[in-house]
Amino acid sequence: MAYALLCLIMWGLWGLVLKVASKSSTWLEVYFLSALASFTVAVTVFMLSNPHLRIGRGALLALLAGAFGGGGYVLFMKALSTGKASVVVPLTALYPALTAVLALVVLGERISVTQALGIVLAVLAAVLLSL
Repeated sequence: MAYALLCLIMWGLWGLVLKVASKSSTWLEVYFLSALASFTVAVTVFMLSNPHLRIGRGALLALLAGAFGGGGYVLFMKALSTGKASVVVPLTALYPALTAVLALVVLGERISVTQALGIVLAVLAAVLLSL
């Protein structure tokens, strides 16, 4: 739980700082510099963790996931530069609901009634936030 809560704090600050930065820089500058800092963190963590990189199916899927994440980040920055942070950040934070539905369809994972209700309520919250 501690890591999850710290992640929540870091990502909450991330969205706020990006919005503030986008008020004095272009979305492209903010995107590039933010991605560069994120890449630097990734390289540092990897190098400090006794790296051993295996190239296989998992690595190729990780690269695909990174491409999806990077593309999403570009679109997030465009949305944040033109919209309200109070709407854009919560709306884009619905991605776990989409992942859960895709896991149901593609991987055959089960979604409990409670989880389905959570997804419906999250989508309803996004609609209410966008009004």
